[in-house]
Amino acid sequence: MTGAGARFGQVLGRSVRPPIGDGRFWVIQSLVIVIAAAFWAAVLSGRWQLSVFWGGELLALFLLPVVYAALNFGLAGALATAVWVSVLSLPAVPMAHSAERASSTVVEVALFLAVALFVGDRVEREIIQRRDAEAARGAMRQSEARVRSLFENSPAATLQLDPDGAVREANPAAAVLFGRSRDRLVGAALWELVGAESAAAIGSGARPVIELESTAGGRRFLRPVVSRGPGAGAFQLVFLDVSDERRRLGVKDAYAASVVKAQEEERARIAQELHDEPLQTVVHLYRLLDRLATAPDGRAEDVRAGLREARQVAERIAEELRRLARGLRPASLEDLGLVTALNRLVADADGRDSLHAHLRVEGEPRRLDPLVELGLFRIAQEAVRNVERHAQATQVEVGLRFGAEAVELTVADDGRGIPPSILSDGEPHRLGLVGMEERAALLDGRFQIESRPQHGTTVRASIPPR
Repeated sequence: MTGAGARFGQVLGRSVRPPIGDGRFWVIQSLVIVIAAAFWAAVLSGRWQLSVFWGGELLALFLLPVVYAALNFGLAGALATAVWVSVLSLPAVPMAHSAERASSTVVEVALFLAVALFVGDRVEREIIQRRDAEAARGAMRQSEARVRSLFENSPAATLQLDPDGAVREANPAAAVLFGRSRDRLVGAALWELVGAESAAAIGSGARPVIELESTAGGRRFLRPVVSRGPGAGAFQLVFLDVSDERRRLGVKDAYAASVVKAQEEERARIAQELHDEPLQTVVHLYRLLDRLATAPDGRAEDVRAGLREARQVAERIAEELRRLARGLRPASLEDLGLVTALNRLVADADGRDSLHAHLRVEGEPRRLDPLVELGLFRIAQEAVRNVERHAQATQVEVGLRFGAEAVELTVADDGRGIPPSILSDGEPHRLGLVGMEERAALLDGRFQIESRPQHGTTVRASIPPR
């Protein structure tokens, strides 16, 4: 459809909906009837030459209601009124005494229609533009209200600043962060709040992580995010609290360092144990074999005794190597399953350093995914090792519950508990707790620690079966 056709369609669509529900519209139509009555009285009097008013002059009065309807109701009201004028006026054309009067009447009626169309369309566009402007202003007010609500209720400290870095406005979270009332924050320079070096970094467009003293004590790490409008005017500064993120990273970094250290210590321990036990025993074995090789002939009894001793030495070597292998990777875990491996772990710990250990199994035991079994075993191994080294406990219970939703491992002791400082100051890596938590997370599980001073500790890992 062409532009002209579309325009005509819009005009036609607006013109066929007169405001019949508005009482003022009917007042205008009543005025049209009054003017029409005077017009017809002049026409029907038959004394055109003696009339005070000629019918054509009365027709001009119809412009008043047509224009008034256009100004108040736009195109629809104007055209409806002009059509009503035409219906009441045109029947008088055949009664005109001359062709001049008849054509004048038709021309004036056509003029009313043209005026209605022109003025009504103009007013209609003004009405639409005004309505659109009001809608845009309303939408802007709603948008400003939403932005204001976000600013006021944001949990992140937010500042509105002048181009020179002076605070124009601050939200409640900023007042809490900086320990000042909002009135005292307004007008303060950014460098007064975060320090000159941090303010310079923020002004340069960098996103440094700054450290501030918390009003509740301790340190808080914040990452400033700058939002600028067009030009170099005022800007908004949002402080994102990344304290927990930094703390977690610090703990994981420390844990990674402790893992490396533990690996080196484990290598040193294995090397020392190989040197102290199996290697020395192997040296003893081949010296014994050398002695047998140089024994005088005819001493069969001595040879048999030496061979028995050599066999005993070889058995000790094999047992020692099996012990080392179990510590590195228990064969029973792969061959016989998690319950058997935990039984062996508990049996090895039972009686060591006056510690009594036992295993409790609930539910129907079943084989699990090898990764799940290995993860649960390592968590139990680390937890039992912590009990032996740190808890000063007399009892430790390893529990394994086979459920439909998850397999739950618990290691509970009656020792002195974990000091609250280790759990709160970001250093749980000292006890390998982060490592246990990471193992559980890698298996899509949950890890919990419950500990009270002098009332023992319970480590719980819940892993969904695969």
